Amino acid sequence: MQKSKCKTTCQKLKIKIKEAFVLLIIVLLPFSASAAELKDVVDNLQQRYEKIRDYQADFSQEAVLKLGQTTEKAFGKIYVKKPDMMRWDYDKPRRQQIIINKSEIIIYVPDEKQVMKDRAPQGSVNMTSFITNIARIREDFNIAFYQNKKESNSGKYFLELTPKKEGMNIAKAVLDVSENDFLILKLSITDLRGNITNVSFLNIRIDAGIKDSLFAFKIPKGVEVIERPKAQK
Repeated sequence: MQKSKCKTTCQKLKIKIKEAFVLLIIVLLPFSASAAELKDVVDNLQQRYEKIRDYQADFSQEAVLKLGQTTEKAFGKIYVKKPDMMRWDYDKPRRQQIIINKSEIIIYVPDEKQVMKDRAPQGSVNMTSFITNIARIREDFNIAFYQNKKESNSGKYFLELTPKKEGMNIAKAVLDVSENDFLILKLSITDLRGNITNVSFLNIRIDAGIKDSLFAFKIPKGVEVIERPKAQK
């Protein structure tokens, strides 16, 4: 009788252990699958942009300022050519041209007849660095799915990036990545002051053969040139 009772107790114990083991697998599986899927999304994103030689798109930009919560909107075109040439042409609300290369930033405001020249900041993060240097995304950022990893029927993945080191001038970035071709459709950057810049990309064209001359800038006559003084050694 005692042997039978012991046998029954052991069987119940085995069932409970088995149930606990199954429950553990059920709990862990979603995290394992999610981690694997996140790795696949980031791999595909990197591989997509590593192959791109040049890039152009229409963009809409929205700046949401923490102070006063005012919002500014702008529209235009962006051109990028690897390894280090990029250009933003703003059409609205005012005309403006920004040309960036490895060592210099040129900002031309035709209506004000001004050209501003500055050194390109080293190691900082800007809108186009996600396009030109996406290969460093794992090196520079901790990456996770943002909120729900994928909205129902949105056709996008949402990635949240937080800097691994100081000096990158941002608190976080969120990428909306196309599920079909792994192109970045929207980029949201939150700076250290809490200001948010959202940029959406439309009519994206890849490897259309952009010429280097598009990134050359000749200073027009009668335009004031403002240069940032060089730091004294």
